[in-house]
Amino acid sequence: MIEPHVHLAYAPRGAGVLCALFWFAQKDHVYGWFTGAKAHERPAGFFMLEDYYSKREAVCYRSVQDDPYGEWLVATTRGESEIDRPVPVPMELCHDLERLQSAFVSEWLLFEDAPGYEEQAAALRARELPVLAMNIRPCKLGKLSAANPILTYSSPGADIRAVRFLSKRWPLDYKPD
Repeated sequence: MIEPHVHLAYAPRGAGVLCALFWFAQKDHVYGWFTGAKAHERPAGFFMLEDYYSKREAVCYRSVQDDPYGEWLVATTRGESEIDRPVPVPMELCHDLERLQSAFVSEWLLFEDAPGYEEQAAALRARELPVLAMNIRPCKLGKLSAANPILTYSSPGADIRAVRFLSKRWPLDYKPD
């Protein structure tokens, strides 16, 4: 069973969820999914960091849409380009990524169309927090570290270097310290 790491960043007096992602390593590669804020948009996509844990130079791939079976790009610090080859993620891992994405969203995130949305939105309002199109579930707010104006959570043992590497290549505004 795959046990992913997670990282979330939340600006309670600003854009709300700046980033929410999970990832896991298999051999030298890292696979995962992210979403967050880019201006007033909420991009989301799957990613693969090929050769991240090897001596070779790591390559970052990300899905164009929130679909592991669709088109993918190579993302570098200088920009993105389409790839001519099939999806870089093995098909069986695409299934795992979808399953993990569903579990991650159910556990951590609250969207406007989710069952029980109004009750959870009321809990956010009671804490004087904004209610946006995407929110962190109120029951998870206690896990966030309040050491800075941006509240964060990383699962124990998470390699935050992978988040930093990815953040230089993703379309989100969030850049970890």
